[in-house]
Amino acid sequence: MSVMLGLNPAGAADYALKHLDWKRFPEFRDQRQALCDALVAAQVDYLHACGALDDTGDTGEGEYDEDEAVEYLLDALLRAFPLDDAGSVRYCALIDAFLPLFDDYLLSAGLLSL
Repeated sequence: MSVMLGLNPAGAADYALKHLDWKRFPEFRDQRQALCDALVAAQVDYLHACGALDDTGDTGEGEYDEDEAVEYLLDALLRAFPLDDAGSVRYCALIDAFLPLFDDYLLSAGLLSL
């Protein structure tokens, strides 16, 4: 897994686990923790891939693109937890719910400023 300076991946995953509305995603009930862990790892990997984080995990010069991030996270989830097309749509809904929570976590941890 790639690193982000100051990020506690387990803390970010726990934050998402506690704040996601799992009633919207009953089909993922048994995989909640694994999905949150995978989403955090994939998000940090994407931040490196787009250049928003450099090799050391510090802020980079790259541009973050939310549409590309969603695709990147979807691909990561499908590799780790394969589903059919209907499941892919549900993953997209989960990712859309996850991304603002990840930002909320970063803000609360002092790792992101607006």
